[in-house]
Amino acid sequence: MTSLSEDFEVVDGQHKFLRTVWAVLDEDDVGWRGQKDVRKYYISMPEFESGLERVPDAWLFPEMSPEFTTAPDNGVGEDLYIKRPNITRYDPVDVGDVVPSVPRVLLDEVRIMEFLAKHPHPNIVRYHGCRVQRGRVTGLVLDRHGIVLDALEDDENLRASLNKDSILADIETAVAHLHSLGLAHNDLNPANVVVDKNNKAILIDFGSCQPFGKGLMSTGTPGWVDEEFTTSAKQHDLAALPKIKAWMDNVYQGVPTDLPPMPLDGLHSKTIEERGLL
Repeated sequence: MTSLSEDFEVVDGQHKFLRTVWAVLDEDDVGWRGQKDVRKYYISMPEFESGLERVPDAWLFPEMSPEFTTAPDNGVGEDLYIKRPNITRYDPVDVGDVVPSVPRVLLDEVRIMEFLAKHPHPNIVRYHGCRVQRGRVTGLVLDRHGIVLDALEDDENLRASLNKDSILADIETAVAHLHSLGLAHNDLNPANVVVDKNNKAILIDFGSCQPFGKGLMSTGTPGWVDEEFTTSAKQHDLAALPKIKAWMDNVYQGVPTDLPPMPLDGLHSKTIEERGLL
């Protein structure tokens, strides 16, 4: 299973459960999605399997363009990670839309990564190009890094191996580079930072990254932003950086953090599987 999440809505200040949504991307990059109005704990594996429905390519993947880079070997390699579109965000109810939102979000990120590849930075994840199937972009090929920063909260050995100040400095340097290019990340949080084999922090997940002032289809993670927003702005990053610092201070001091946990949607699927959540 590629992803599994539960949808909620806020009613009178309380989170009300709506549905469980799950998705699979098979070896041919064909997407399958299912949903059920039951908490995930009460859904059996046969129900997960029988509930899957094919998602049309056009509702997940943008068309490949000659201006985009095709990844060598189509992204196959142990040191590479293929970032996929969020299949759970496809909703059959939206089939009347002229342009589906999921491929538009992926297309925005492709354009940002193509731009960043021309302006590289050691603390920003390296982009190798697009994975292409059936004439469509089915994923972004990036360097693979095994440690997500939010793992600090539950891993004492990891905390001992990482210098907090160096990690924060790396994040700030990456953000400053983005800002120098006129871009804001707009979704800074510990789930969007990984650590490489040299214990350097690497900024990932540019699905919300856009030039200052541009409207956003994908925005910040609740709890890591000061307010809801729909436009890219440097201030969103400047507001998130102190929150990350406060979170790290609490983690290293063994103090319970008062910010929300990272959502599943923000994690690499491989990391979710490794943590036993799927």
